[in-house]
Amino acid sequence: MTYGQICNHQDISKTFDFKIEIKRINRDTQMDSCVIKVAIFDKSLTKLIQEIQYSSEYFFNDAFSECGNVRSYTTNVNRDFEAVDNDYGDIIVADFNFDNKDDFAIKNNSGGNGGPEYRFYIHDTNDEFILDKFLSEKMIFFPIQINKTNHTLTTLVHANARQLTETKYRLNLNNQKWKIVKSKLISAK
Repeated sequence: MTYGQICNHQDISKTFDFKIEIKRINRDTQMDSCVIKVAIFDKSLTKLIQEIQYSSEYFFNDAFSECGNVRSYTTNVNRDFEAVDNDYGDIIVADFNFDNKDDFAIKNNSGGNGGPEYRFYIHDTNDEFILDKFLSEKMIFFPIQINKTNHTLTTLVHANARQLTETKYRLNLNNQKWKIVKSKLISAK
């Protein structure tokens, strides 16, 4: 059985509107495989800027089930909502590469104990969104802190029953390369 949902987001970016379409292929389990299509428009919704499509095989039923499960660090929509189990929303608009342009992160799968895993798209100089492979494949979790001054992103993820792993990633603005600058275990409270 296949079913889907379409959500239009006109308030999470000052520059773009997002239309998210998800098609679920139900496997009669607590999770299902999905095809996610992101259409990015200019603010007037008259010009399609770009379409991005990807598949996921591990979404819980609540992923992309409510159009309001979004967050924006640009327009402050749901910015202060509590992120339960590292779930910052289905799509989040923020500036991840510190160039004062809207980038976005979108759920890639529902993850495990660490929470959902995200795909990170960076707004480039050609007015397109490019998948940031490092953030999407190495960092994968949404950062608890975005530090524009130090050009760092910090994640906090369950390591085991008693500890969390705090990892800090720094972007070298000269070569646009990320690196891990600090990773440590801390006690879970």
